[in-house]
Amino acid sequence: MKVCHTNRDNFYRLLGAVFQSLEKRPLVAELGVLRGENALKMYAAMEPERMVLIDSWSAAANDAYSPFDELPEWVAPVDAYEYYYGGSMHDPATWDALYNECAAKFVDKPEVSMIRADTISAIDKVRQQTGIHQFDLVYVDANHQYEYVLRDMMRYQEFLGEDGIMMLNDCCHSVMGTKQNLGVLEALGSFMKRTDFIPVAVTNTDWSDVILVRRNSKLVQLFDVALTNSDVPYVEIPHQLITAARVVYGAQRHNISFV
Repeated sequence: MKVCHTNRDNFYRLLGAVFQSLEKRPLVAELGVLRGENALKMYAAMEPERMVLIDSWSAAANDAYSPFDELPEWVAPVDAYEYYYGGSMHDPATWDALYNECAAKFVDKPEVSMIRADTISAIDKVRQQTGIHQFDLVYVDANHQYEYVLRDMMRYQEFLGEDGIMMLNDCCHSVMGTKQNLGVLEALGSFMKRTDFIPVAVTNTDWSDVILVRRNSKLVQLFDVALTNSDVPYVEIPHQLITAARVVYGAQRHNISFV
């Protein structure tokens, strides 16, 4: 696994180059879309044949923020993040505005479909509304709590063939992540034990992104070649160390430590 001194935008360009080498315009799904800003970056970098954006855009998402009636003292209340969402997270109008903002970004892109549903309810809708039964890339960025991330990964691997790619956002342990009750890194560890997916690259950043492929896929070698011949600095470590990843804070920048 390559620990890359870069950001996820460069990963998208790397993915675009990999798909280009395969002479493929990919089929892409994003779970958790919000304003559509990240989806637009993926669209520009990868030029997908089809893209499906899945998000509930609903206040119901708040219900899964913590499984406890009394919020643990180390977890910030969901209302603390209203500034990021542009309004009360309990007001349907906030979510309608986010949905409309996203839709406006893709109004002139007929190859992009939006499905307003939670990730599990969306599974049948994807097949019915788009006819897609297999994606080349699934980007997982919906509910970030452990059980929900693991469920998304386990269910959406069904949409990925032998050479399919899964990408995770916010896959690290950090002070800010703890305040948001993130369980992405822990879900990844469990997912790796249950499946044949392995991480091949991770960004050396806070809110780290991770690229996963099946261990016997030709993509393992393709990513190795692509990164080796790129200008992205990296160090290579055994992929089994990914679950030890945590953010350390220096005076100049954040780094990922595996100690």
